Amino acid sequence: MSQGSFILSAFDLNLWCSVLETKFMVDDLAALQAIIDADIDDDPDFIGFYSIDPDELKAINQRFDVGFDPASLNLPEIEVWLERERKGRSLRDVPYLVHTNFELPLMLEGRKKLARFADVLPKTEEAFDRWVEKGLFHKEVFLEPMPASLKPNVIDPDHSAVRDVYYTLKGEEWSIPAMNLLWRAGGGCNEHFERLEGMLFGYEDWQINWWIAHRNEQSGGIGGLPFCCIVDAEGLEWMEVAGFKALPPLADIHVHIYDPDDDIRTAAFLAEDESAVALARFKLSLEMQRKLLDGNTRGPWQINRELIPEINRHLKRQVDVLFRR
Repeated sequence: MSQGSFILSAFDLNLWCSVLETKFMVDDLAALQAIIDADIDDDPDFIGFYSIDPDELKAINQRFDVGFDPASLNLPEIEVWLERERKGRSLRDVPYLVHTNFELPLMLEGRKKLARFADVLPKTEEAFDRWVEKGLFHKEVFLEPMPASLKPNVIDPDHSAVRDVYYTLKGEEWSIPAMNLLWRAGGGCNEHFERLEGMLFGYEDWQINWWIAHRNEQSGGIGGLPFCCIVDAEGLEWMEVAGFKALPPLADIHVHIYDPDDDIRTAAFLAEDESAVALARFKLSLEMQRKLLDGNTRGPWQINRELIPEINRHLKRQVDVLFRR
């Protein structure tokens, strides 16, 4: 991978967000790695984020003709960061400002009423706490024991509790117990959860509608892994009669994880069986998802015909039909 698209951003330590960004193309990754002294063995494809000092920024501007000048903002506390632009599913591709990483200025402007952080970073909490001390924000902290299912994945053995931190504007304190109740309800992520959460965070209706429609189109719905399987002509006809609300219980199926960023690989599933006429995409409840994975997190999985009705009882939404032929 000798080239790629990169982003330089100026991060304001007072507002705790990026206040200036620019995107530029890199025609030689080795030249960029030499400038920032990145270890090519540890991060050959620039997956990480890199803090850029003034000399490194000057060299990047000169080598790649960027012209990035955060000093022109005349802000007292600025950090410059470099990252590689991710392919697909980027928050920068959304047609409105997503709150992530912009929570503090949006709350100071009154455009955002509530912010929630799980195991918040100390510097983030300090930035918000300054406004609590000034009487503009209200803060509440909730501690919950670490679920047993997550303990094997915890790096720090002393990390025995999940710490949720909430901030609201004064007068909006009611939204904290509402959001906490929503998360404690245990229904898992779905379109209804996403809509209620978005409303409490302060997103507009059209923004919430776009986000849900986008997630439905890209990955088949909100929450959990998207799965797919091929169907033959008889199976497709059965699904049409069922209103695309179930998978056809007519034969065994092979289930794969659906990757919305790899259409070539996904479409290739159709070539595995000459009788296949379409690809069905679906999402499952967390309970059935865990049962299906059963230690095999990569797939594929073979589902016997007799088990398909049970799979259907755990579908989270309609079945989407992709790549018809």
